[in-house]
Amino acid sequence: MTDFDDLDREILARIARFDPPPSDLDDRVLFALALDAIDIEVARLAELTGAGARASERTRTITFEADSRTVMITVIERPDNLVRIDGWLAPGAALPVELRFPEPAPARRVTADQTGRFVFDEVPHGLAQLLVHPTTGTARVVTPSLVL
Repeated sequence: MTDFDDLDREILARIARFDPPPSDLDDRVLFALALDAIDIEVARLAELTGAGARASERTRTITFEADSRTVMITVIERPDNLVRIDGWLAPGAALPVELRFPEPAPARRVTADQTGRFVFDEVPHGLAQLLVHPTTGTARVVTPSLVL
């Protein structure tokens, strides 16, 4: 690893002044690293379709891809300042799906149906992450952290 010199420090100071990191960056990194095992396949963001307005609802659809599975979710804004997450696994399978939050909020867990569909309702806004648990033989699939 190379040591920083004065020019490096000056460049980093300028970047911090004009484009500072998010105030919760440390918490986001620690949350992402908090998984307790290494048998995890990290999904990558494949597609994000924007927010639209229909009545009082706003929705966005996010697709994550991993080698073994695709996870697509639609996040729907509810009028009570909570969200509903409608999700689908491909290939479809009745697998446990966990919605993780930073401590101290407990994770929520549902089981997708045979077609891969799952729902989390009455979810608070904030940082979250999905974790798909396989039944046997393959690694768990985890999405990057997202802000609901």
